Amino acid sequence: MKILVTLSRFPFPTDKGDKLRAWFQIQSLSKHHEVHLFCLNDETIKKEHHETVASVCASVTIVNLSKRGIFYRLFKNLFSQLPFQVAWFTSDSAQRKFQKITEQVKPDSVYCQLARMAEYCKNLPQKIRIIDYQDAFSKGLERRIEHEPFWKRWLVKMEYKRLKKYEIEIFDKFTQCTIISKQDAELIEHPRQKDLVIIKNGVDSDYFKPEPNAKTIDLLFTGNMQYEPNVNCVLYIMNEVMPILTKEFPFIQLVVAGKNPAKELTDLTSKSIQLTGWVNDLRVYFKQARLLVAPMQIGVGMQNKLLEAMSMGIPVITSTLANNAIGATHGKHIWIADTPQKVAESISFLLNNTELAMKIGQNARQWMVEKYSWDKQNEQLLRLFQVPNKIIYYN
Repeated sequence: MKILVTLSRFPFPTDKGDKLRAWFQIQSLSKHHEVHLFCLNDETIKKEHHETVASVCASVTIVNLSKRGIFYRLFKNLFSQLPFQVAWFTSDSAQRKFQKITEQVKPDSVYCQLARMAEYCKNLPQKIRIIDYQDAFSKGLERRIEHEPFWKRWLVKMEYKRLKKYEIEIFDKFTQCTIISKQDAELIEHPRQKDLVIIKNGVDSDYFKPEPNAKTIDLLFTGNMQYEPNVNCVLYIMNEVMPILTKEFPFIQLVVAGKNPAKELTDLTSKSIQLTGWVNDLRVYFKQARLLVAPMQIGVGMQNKLLEAMSMGIPVITSTLANNAIGATHGKHIWIADTPQKVAESISFLLNNTELAMKIGQNARQWMVEKYSWDKQNEQLLRLFQVPNKIIYYN
């Protein structure tokens, strides 16, 4: 079967959550089908990265978006009802190229990642048209509103309302809709919400595996540090958890490994935080860490940082909000804490109980290998292309 995969970003390197998901799904699909990739781009793509993606796809079409065009579309969209993130990625010239590609390839099915790309795919005639919502993005925006500066709240609130409406509108434009977790599925307010197919993220457990190493990092946090939920979580740790924790551990430090730290983070003057910036190989930091601490307060979807750390056998402290998408067992695979006091107590407890922390890390590693391989998670996606229009309910 010919499958046309439609993305808002070039999927490699996998430095963002949507790119990671897309890349491993493309690899799984290409083992069984002829995959043609159409993607937008606003960054420089290295030759070796292009070659990596081209090695698993029958064809790769990249449409570069100019900043001038993006700003023009955003301004024009003030008088529209489209979500701004849809306007950002919906270009007339890109639509013409997309139409040309569909005419040339004549795909049997189309796989569209994210609502922001729905305008390209929603009216295609293919019998199998699948959209991956990935996360309940509108709910993520709603959770951000109260955390935004007052001058920005109106814009985030407007985008939330537009996106919530758009997520419902496009539901019936596709033959099947997928999403990353049951928690996210329940936030898409469509009458046929239960038709959403849950396809979780996986982890490459051969790449992220335990390595003997000196533990020189007390606390680790990883991720794209321009992403608001990540920024919010680090500020939560530094402003609300650290003042409690440093009473017992005056020299404890949080290492934040991730590209492009936001200004709110670079403005921090505390000696209790270290910002690394871009990291070529996160495993270097994972294997030095005693604990991964990521008590996420806002956001939606699945936190890949948790899967990667757990796959490397690192004890993880997180929030109920983040763990709901994963389903790990508190005290066995993971440690859950939902208040600053509880987070601080959990860190102290696990740092002072090394054997228990190691056991949690070992259990987490085993669970990732058994339940969270990409091949296992993508079995459901492959079935959608084999059985058109079949409704599969989540458990």
